[in-house]
Amino acid sequence: MRGVVTFDTFLTVIEQMQRDERWPPDAILATGDLVQDESRGGYRRFRSSLGDLGVPIYCVAGNHDDPALMREILGQPPFQVDGEAALGAWLVIFLNTHVPGEDSGTVAEGDLARLQRRLADNPDKHVLICMHHQPVPMGSAWLDGVALSNAKALLEIVDRHAHVRGLVWGHVHQSSDRYRGNLRLLSTPSTCAQFLPGSDFFALDNRPPGYRWIALHPDGRIDSGVQWLTRVDGR
Repeated sequence: MRGVVTFDTFLTVIEQMQRDERWPPDAILATGDLVQDESRGGYRRFRSSLGDLGVPIYCVAGNHDDPALMREILGQPPFQVDGEAALGAWLVIFLNTHVPGEDSGTVAEGDLARLQRRLADNPDKHVLICMHHQPVPMGSAWLDGVALSNAKALLEIVDRHAHVRGLVWGHVHQSSDRYRGNLRLLSTPSTCAQFLPGSDFFALDNRPPGYRWIALHPDGRIDSGVQWLTRVDGR
């Protein structure tokens, strides 16, 4: 895809992760678009590539995914699709933003209501919310046209709960790290090709594949950074 053999770069990302001094992590978060063709074989290959790493794999659906196939094939440990996870002093919540047949995303009304309840029921937990589509503008006209359509409703809920410390998403094929007040906003690069930041029209960046690491501290602090591949296979 776009000059990249995506399975090769994906495997190279996994190999480099395992050489990271922080390995092993408490979990791996896969922020959507796990496969391009919505195929059963694609999800089985994803499962076989990560299933023996010895850590939980938390998955959310992207616009190119098939959520039903994801739940069928990735619905058993060490994999989990959507839901939430308790990690020490943190509650990590995974939101489904997939809309069938659309590139943009939405958090369903029922999921927004459940999010509100879970935040209200866990005031003593620091919260990280993870999804596929970006809830804030990225500064690219074409990319922001396929963002989270009801981001305002989501952010209104988040704003009422100061113990939400961060939002993390995929979709945008680029790294970004900023704040909205005290809320940390993080996007992660792709394990294949990156999109050029700040471009109003579709364009690829020359950045290599990469991954984001996130450290969640007991006092609510978040440390995070991006590791770019030093060796790129599949080009």
